[in-house]
Amino acid sequence: MNNRRITAPAGGNALSTYRRILELQPNHPTALDGIQRITTYYQDIAQQSLQQGRLDESLAYINRGLRATPKSDALLTLRRQVQQAQKAARQREQQEQQQQAALEEMQRQRLEQQIRQEQQRRQQGQEQLPWWRQPPNYDTTSGFNQR
Repeated sequence: MNNRRITAPAGGNALSTYRRILELQPNHPTALDGIQRITTYYQDIAQQSLQQGRLDESLAYINRGLRATPKSDALLTLRRQVQQAQKAARQREQQEQQQQAALEEMQRQRLEQQIRQEQQRRQQGQEQLPWWRQPPNYDTTSGFNQR
């Protein structure tokens, strides 16, 4: 425990040592206390990870704690909380993606509308050129300046 070899490496960790002791002496107080300390340790850091929003990390710590005490009510309750938080986070992410897609669609439609308006302006602009760009009108029927 002091060397932080709580559940790893396999075979050389505190949990496996406590379990070996319990195989030899099922009610050994130090081993029982050690397993409870492992469970509490993982429960505490899983709770901290949950509060910091690191849900996957929290779930990993919960699973390690459940290896020590598979029927821990506190860890099972905490796992349900994390799973609910993960579900809520996935739903929020889906909503954000839908909102982003709707926003992008609106922007695309607005851009297409601007392009159509610009094309219409260009077409109208070709019909109504400024006076200096208009082709000369040699209509001589107006009577102005006629000889």
